[in-house]
Amino acid sequence: MMFLKLAFRRLFLKGDHSVARIVSLATGLAFGILLLSEVFYYHSFDSFYPDSDRIYVVAENYKAEKSKDKLESANQVSGAIAPGLKAEVPGVEAATRLNSIGSSIFYTENKKSYEAKFVLADEHLFEVLPRPMLKGNPVEILKSPMKCMISNKIATRIGGDVIGQAIELKEYPGGKLTIEGIFEALPENTNYKYDVLISMVSTSYFMWDGSDNWLGNDRYFSCVKLAPGVKPENLASAVRKMQEVHQDIRKIEAQDDGFVLKYSLKPIQEVYTETLKDIILILSTIAFSVLFVSLLNYILLTLSVLVKRSKSSAIYKTFGAHSRHLQQIIFSESALLFLLSLIVAFILIIVLQPVAEQQVGHKLQSVLNPYVILPLMGILIFMLILMSYLPARFFSRIPVANAFRYYQQKKNSWKLILLAFQFIGASFILSMLVIVSLQYNNMKNSSHGYQAKGVFYGSTSGMDGSKIASVLHELRSMPEIEKIGLGATLPCDSKSGNNILSQDGQRDLFNIADFYAVDDSYLSILNIQVTEGQVFSEETTLEGDVLISKKGAKLLQMHNAWNEGVVGKQIVISEHGSTIIKGVFSDFTIGSKADPDIRPAVFFYRSESNFIKTAIKYPSYSFNILVKTYPNTQARVMDKIREVFNTALPYRDADIKSLEIQQEKGYTQQRGFRNAMVAGSTIILLITIIGLLGYTSNEAVRRRKELAIRRINGAKFSSLLKVFLWDIEILAVPAVLLGALGAWFTANLWMQNFAYKLPLHWWIFFICSLIILLLVALVTVINFTRNARRNPVESLRYE
Repeated sequence: MMFLKLAFRRLFLKGDHSVARIVSLATGLAFGILLLSEVFYYHSFDSFYPDSDRIYVVAENYKAEKSKDKLESANQVSGAIAPGLKAEVPGVEAATRLNSIGSSIFYTENKKSYEAKFVLADEHLFEVLPRPMLKGNPVEILKSPMKCMISNKIATRIGGDVIGQAIELKEYPGGKLTIEGIFEALPENTNYKYDVLISMVSTSYFMWDGSDNWLGNDRYFSCVKLAPGVKPENLASAVRKMQEVHQDIRKIEAQDDGFVLKYSLKPIQEVYTETLKDIILILSTIAFSVLFVSLLNYILLTLSVLVKRSKSSAIYKTFGAHSRHLQQIIFSESALLFLLSLIVAFILIIVLQPVAEQQVGHKLQSVLNPYVILPLMGILIFMLILMSYLPARFFSRIPVANAFRYYQQKKNSWKLILLAFQFIGASFILSMLVIVSLQYNNMKNSSHGYQAKGVFYGSTSGMDGSKIASVLHELRSMPEIEKIGLGATLPCDSKSGNNILSQDGQRDLFNIADFYAVDDSYLSILNIQVTEGQVFSEETTLEGDVLISKKGAKLLQMHNAWNEGVVGKQIVISEHGSTIIKGVFSDFTIGSKADPDIRPAVFFYRSESNFIKTAIKYPSYSFNILVKTYPNTQARVMDKIREVFNTALPYRDADIKSLEIQQEKGYTQQRGFRNAMVAGSTIILLITIIGLLGYTSNEAVRRRKELAIRRINGAKFSSLLKVFLWDIEILAVPAVLLGALGAWFTANLWMQNFAYKLPLHWWIFFICSLIILLLVALVTVINFTRNARRNPVESLRYE
């Protein structure tokens, strides 16, 4: 207690740099805690399930062509795989499958609308992935047609007693689901999110039912729970036997040389992190760099203060204090400053919470779980020990005799070493910031192969089919609108896959990104150029004719030896059957350049009248209406388009989107990473400047007699400045280059995540290094000038 009182007394003494130490440490802690919380949060996914260490996701590993070097992997399989594993593989204690319908608007009996994530699930779900039930029997609910259960969050939003109420999805008018149960909502750290669980026996109402398929329709997220002590690798032979019995896998492999299909089990806690390994490494590197630099800066400033307190160390020892007593004094002071810094750091996090949540995409409260808190506490305790031990050891070892001989005049190599690490960190993170920013801008602003600016679209989901024609007429009559088109999907959406078959129909040649039906205006609205053959035209094109991308045309020519081209050729595509290729269009980016879908693409022709007829015949069928506006007429045009859509929607809830904005959303993760780099760079540079200011001030004091004598002997101020500046820059140059080298290595690692890569030119790192060196020189000159212009008589007065 006595040591804490002494620490409080010294808290804000002049010359102790307490505010500078708290500010630099608090900013570093705030940023480091946020980043490390995110890293540990990634590793906490699905850890909340009981026996999560025994739960595995069923992955499909396949190779369709002999020429491919490695197997591709997907975490979705055919519908019959999960129950098959339970029935035929010893060691599988339970199995379940989920089939996503996706996010959807739904309506209650009182005509109110809500949005939720809908999933079809079998009755074994809670045997593998249980959630606390608040009302209802999950097994009975998930066995009964058109029954569902909702999360308590959705129940709260609806209000009142929801059990027995009927809800209706916007995309599937007329299909009434009865709410029979309420479960506790999933936390955010889960791989497979849902708000509403619908019985899997209801599948046929929402889509084609492939829940009993052993091959094809690979859309089921399947999980198994293994018996205690059972290892996944020990089940391989039993899984293979299951394939031989139900898939006749031997025959398939014999007919299609090179075809491989295997199933593996991935620990559910590792599924989320398997695609984020490089990002996790980089975020961890940045976080530890910030914490390390802030820690070094604290130690640098603290050691500088302790040099001035060398006499007090000697006095304590003269009066009988042991080394451990001096160490306890410094530990108490460090603990107090660390606690204050931690409080300031948490205040900063709370203040910046909305911004942070926007960047990471989840509530910060989600990280409050043992998988995040415990390792963070370990790191903070380690930092406290390190920042206390080194200064305490230094302070306790100051010799009594030397303390009264101006101990501050000893060498300063320890300061230079600590300062060098800060220069390395500043150079590293600034270089990374520039690379990340350039890569982000390069992807976002480069051509995607289609026009997004001035294009808006909305879905006909929930729209009365008989009113679609009048909506199109109203849109065409608007003076702001240049053209209207129809299409099943957009380039920025994820795409379903189908296969182009060989000429004999016996094997799959390659997989395609299927855009399904479009009308004759779709490609012209998006400015996608047809380079061979004919564009779609109502006069010359038949229903179901196809356009294929250049990449797909080249593959067809290679597989079928069509040296004269592909236009006019007949091909067979799974799900669609036989069709004629009318033309070839230029390749464009599907999805985003950050994670592009590199498959060939196809469009199938459907006339506007047939789009409308299909919507009238099948009320659940929906498509997108694309609107291209004239330049400089986009002000409030989305509101006007929405109003037209609402005339055909019973709940007037049209959702109109800008294709340009949706395209930019494909880079949300990269933008968040860039913003994290901006924050990290700002913090490290701030900490480095604080450390540099402290170092130069202490050096000016340490060498004040030397400077005074030089000035009295006629040395010019500029020559003194050069000497002082040289001492700093000779240290900064190798440190900055080392940081740039680390950034080059890290940037190369990060770039492996992208199909479109920014060239890492040497001059990028050179300019970043030069900026750091100039900043160091500027801070040094300003602070040295302020300290060194004092009257030399003052420095020698007491000699």
